Amino acid sequence: MTALASAEASSTPETRVPARVVEFITVKRNVALAGRSYGHWWIEIGEDESYGWWPARSIRVGDWLRGVPGVLNGLGVDPDAILTRDPNHGLPGDYEFHPVLLGSCSDEDLLASIRYFAQTFAGEWRWSTRPTMNCRLFQLALFDAVGLVDGTGNYHTRGSGCPALAAIRRITGRASGRRRWPRNLPPPGQPVARDLLGTP
Repeated sequence: MTALASAEASSTPETRVPARVVEFITVKRNVALAGRSYGHWWIEIGEDESYGWWPARSIRVGDWLRGVPGVLNGLGVDPDAILTRDPNHGLPGDYEFHPVLLGSCSDEDLLASIRYFAQTFAGEWRWSTRPTMNCRLFQLALFDAVGLVDGTGNYHTRGSGCPALAAIRRITGRASGRRRWPRNLPPPGQPVARDLLGTP
């Protein structure tokens, strides 16, 4: 049972436990910049543990759209990668914050849920204009599985979508007067599984 399911099963509307900031976890997000990188999202737990999703090989032209197998923490791709440590561990992120836990599970149960999700996860890595698995959706799926959320004021760290299309988004936004949510991320509050698995 995940931490979130456990919290929901043990609480009623009258006994809901307030959300709490999990200060021993730091969420790090580097934004994608055209010409620089695809960006990278990972979480750090304390001083020595972190998790992120990587392509299982060096990306060639076209791989970012077609997809390649994915791998936890760049195992087999990056010489610094180990099962419990992302190669970017300790590096600064463009955005950094502590997530919020929705539920009443202990720190130990939360850690066990995170480790279980990360170490049993399997899938591809792809960059696309629609939701596909990459480091961004891996992090959001992990959040869904264990009961974490970005927290107030941190949704902007998800970015605005593909940097190559930024000028088109600005023009469209000015013409329509609306900000469009990137099509390759679920809207805030919508579980990742709905986009990737087609579940309601």
